[in-house]
Amino acid sequence: MTDVQRDEFLTDVRVAVLVIERSDKAPLCAPVWYRYVDGTFEVTMDDDSAKVVLLRRSGRASICVQDESPPYSYVTVEGSVTVESLAGPRRHNLILEMATRYLGDEAGRHYADGFSPDDDSGALMTLRPRRWQTAMY
Repeated sequence: MTDVQRDEFLTDVRVAVLVIERSDKAPLCAPVWYRYVDGTFEVTMDDDSAKVVLLRRSGRASICVQDESPPYSYVTVEGSVTVESLAGPRRHNLILEMATRYLGDEAGRHYADGFSPDDDSGALMTLRPRRWQTAMY
């Protein structure tokens, strides 16, 4: 897969699997909605989630994005992460953007409306890939 093909693949609507190491058991693997911007992955989550605790502890993660239909394709990345607080209108707007991407306009707005613009309990993870692996069969 060329870099152009990879970037096009990642801007299509797909669910990713976020993988975070744990010291006491197998890695945590969780399906996530993501936004791919300027070569980085962004994922929103609750600030008190197990994902945030583990991401802050390890400072790194992996993401796998795949297409289960022929031609089978995937992109996996690993890299460092930053986790920042995400609150207020910025949180609501980012959730709205992602939700409408994945659910469409009406359902996305309905989903985002479940998050108050006054809620300050969000987090934004940004993963900067260090290693890439891609395939298109």
